[in-house]
Amino acid sequence: MRPALKYGLLFAAGWIVLKMIFKALGILQDDLFVPGLINNFFLLLAIAFGLYFEKKKEGLGNGTALSDIKNAMIAGTPYAVIVSVFIFFYYKDVSPEYVENRAQERIDMVYKAMQRPAYVDSLKMSDAKYAVMTNEEIYSEMKEGILSSFDTNFLLTFSLLGLIVLAVTYSIFTTVIFRKILLRDYYK
Repeated sequence: MRPALKYGLLFAAGWIVLKMIFKALGILQDDLFVPGLINNFFLLLAIAFGLYFEKKKEGLGNGTALSDIKNAMIAGTPYAVIVSVFIFFYYKDVSPEYVENRAQERIDMVYKAMQRPAYVDSLKMSDAKYAVMTNEEIYSEMKEGILSSFDTNFLLTFSLLGLIVLAVTYSIFTTVIFRKILLRDYYK
């Protein structure tokens, strides 16, 4: 197995185990920021370690920048797919109450805002489709939009998209850092 793929799988498994430990201990259940940072950090580590050990296997001064980006993506892509699929099943089966609570909080905020006539008037002025709707129709449409945005299929799509974009970005930056700073003596 290629070293980059190995590190992508290893760090994805590490993040999944860490997320399940957080669930078992009941810590960071309502927080998206810290687990998100850990997720991004593990993705970066998977790419960095995967690229380094691919370069070590290939020869530190060999290869092009595009081959390095490709090798980094070999670590980042499986990480993104595995973690996104895990997030889908986690919020669908393991912790569905989190998604339900967040959606309900957002719906409650919209309901409170709809009680203010100024808010409803601003909605009707900003969007022509709301101008002909009643308050109940506006509320039900906004509620439907909120519920669809908290759907686990929607979360899967956007977590996969976000992690793939992040993996591409990290792969490019990691390649540049390796070639221009860390391994510059090998590329003279």
